[in-house]
Amino acid sequence: MKLALVSLGCPKNLVDSEKIIGCLAGADIELCPDPRNSECVIINTCGFIKPALDETENVIKELLGSEKNSMLRVYVTGCAVNRFEAELKKKFKRVAGWFRLEEQKRLVQTISKKNSVCARLCSTYGYAYLKIADGCSNHCSYCTIPSIKGEYKSADFDRIIKEAYELSRLGIKELILIGQDTTNYGVDRYGEKMLVPLLRELSKLRNIAWIRILYAHPKSIDPQIINEIADNQKVCKYLDLPIQHINDRILKLMNRGVNRKKIESVLHELLKIKGISLRTTVITGFPTETADEFKELYNFLNNGYFDWLGIFPYYNEPGTRSFIMEQLPEEIIDSRYRKLLRLQKRLIRTKNRRYLNRKLPVLIHHKAKTLIGHTRFQSPDIDGQVRVRSREKALGKIYKLRITRISGANLYAI
Repeated sequence: MKLALVSLGCPKNLVDSEKIIGCLAGADIELCPDPRNSECVIINTCGFIKPALDETENVIKELLGSEKNSMLRVYVTGCAVNRFEAELKKKFKRVAGWFRLEEQKRLVQTISKKNSVCARLCSTYGYAYLKIADGCSNHCSYCTIPSIKGEYKSADFDRIIKEAYELSRLGIKELILIGQDTTNYGVDRYGEKMLVPLLRELSKLRNIAWIRILYAHPKSIDPQIINEIADNQKVCKYLDLPIQHINDRILKLMNRGVNRKKIESVLHELLKIKGISLRTTVITGFPTETADEFKELYNFLNNGYFDWLGIFPYYNEPGTRSFIMEQLPEEIIDSRYRKLLRLQKRLIRTKNRRYLNRKLPVLIHHKAKTLIGHTRFQSPDIDGQVRVRSREKALGKIYKLRITRISGANLYAI
């Protein structure tokens, strides 16, 4: 049987998708890159915010309406099913099966008709995501994650190390740690933070050159983690630290568990690390955000603490506590969002200029019209890229290359 999988949403979803495909590999299945040429397709969905749900519905609609393959069997799983199962079932009655996140083993059995060996088929070159936790117990007032995935659940320490070892044997050079709050890893399972011991154990893997931390939380980061980033040669001097806002009143309404003073204290310590590159995300247009509070956020970001900046307009999501708060007009949210996007472009362009004519280690991870890679200070998929003017470099390898040009968020190298 020819089978395709469409993975939507975040890297955590991608890991789930790779494990679904890995478990099906032992069955009599031929993986098909084009869903329209397959007999069966799995859609692993995202339903975190409205644009993600819209994308999910558009993909389902497109595949069900394929004139090229009217007999295509479509199975849908993932976050959108957990959040909107009843509504989606009413809209798309021709879907062959719906599977919640906790039912993905049943999905595999439904397609393969037998119990499969647990495995993972890595779909990336050179780097791989390593999911160390799932769910979230922070309960930010705008966020749907706890209602979709439940409370924070750290993965088993030894199982993480085993998975990382297997990835290293496949030639993976970089491990990217993901979870909803990676810096809080271990507290629920072991009664204490275990990120530092995990980093040290992962660093013992001979073939692993880089380890990157995404989804840190300013509330749970501590001096031990900061020191490990500074001292561990395999840990990239890079941290993804979503702050969401900087105004104390808005942070409290968001239920972020931190204030401006705490965020500034964490940044002060992180910026002591030589060569550190920081990424953050912020939300603008949160309910009742005043012009002065937006200006405070804008001015804070304009200080240039962050090398990479993700901007989100506020989405009013049913089921969240902020849903019933007094909302701002859409035109105000859009105006503030666009103003921050302009700031984002200017800040990233300014930061990137410092790399011009420098030689930097680049991990080649994709082949298109040119080779595409990333440095230690860039996370693949979410930050800028390094476009390499050479066809002789191998995928999944690290090369020292000279940066010759900058264009927007991207670097060009030879």
